[in-house]
Amino acid sequence: MKGSKGAVLATVAAGLLWGSSFAVTKIGLRSIDPFWFVFLRFAAASALAILFSVLTGRTRRVLALLRNPLVVWLGVSNAAGFVFQFKGQTMTTAANAALLINASTLFVAVASRVVFRERFGPLKTLAVLVGMAGVFLVTTGGRPSAAAGAALRGDLLVLTAAFLWTFFILLNKKVVAAHTVDVRALTAAMVIVTAVIALPVALVFGRGGFPRPSVELWTVPYTAVFCTIAPFFLWTWGLKRITATTSSIVLLTEVVFALALAAVLLGERLSPGALVGSVLILGAVALASRDKGEEAPVGPDVVPEQTRVRSTEER
Repeated sequence: MKGSKGAVLATVAAGLLWGSSFAVTKIGLRSIDPFWFVFLRFAAASALAILFSVLTGRTRRVLALLRNPLVVWLGVSNAAGFVFQFKGQTMTTAANAALLINASTLFVAVASRVVFRERFGPLKTLAVLVGMAGVFLVTTGGRPSAAAGAALRGDLLVLTAAFLWTFFILLNKKVVAAHTVDVRALTAAMVIVTAVIALPVALVFGRGGFPRPSVELWTVPYTAVFCTIAPFFLWTWGLKRITATTSSIVLLTEVVFALALAAVLLGERLSPGALVGSVLILGAVALASRDKGEEAPVGPDVVPEQTRVRSTEER
């Protein structure tokens, strides 16, 4: 029981750190081009991942994984997801971004039925319908005629990122199901590929060249350490000691904290319609996670260990 409590606390901490990324990213985007932000974040994370790999003797495993085409596609899809999210966040709120990104759990539920022939029970069906209603309310505030302009375009770009991470999650599932993979080496390889792919995108589409020093530049190392590397290890450690379902429910703290931080740091407030939509999305994610046999949702920064875990409470 003691170990499970520690695992829950570690998972909560991971959710809080991931939740902080939306407000912190929004602050960074005040002066940093979104395309350069993606590259800088993952370049910094790559440096940390390489250092960790050297210190733990995983360098050869990382190099071997970098030659795997599926791992390369993992990095490509991850980079694409962040490019769309960061560009979208220049036009929409951190709160909307947090809610819409987490809708990827619902997209995965649908895609898994098609790709992996997973069971699609009543709870998943209800979750998808409720989630779609929530996405509609978040993006339109309940008034379709008023939904226009940059904010709606930003929401749609963030939704595109959620779709791209659906591909990332399914591809990751295929990689770890087909091979015995060192999860930390796989994460390091994926982060490195993400940085490599993000660089030419920044060079072609980024404005103003390489970012100059600014007061918001601290957001780059923060997101690299506290929104990429640290939460991954906390989440993975926790997942070894609690069930995937428990982990997925606890990770809803990510969205709750993201909304709270956006309100405190950025002064963002959800409209009444969007507030109802946020409740629907959170409820839909919880329903999808409660479906028997459902695996924990995977954030865009992590590559999970695909192992069955038993809760210590059940032993």
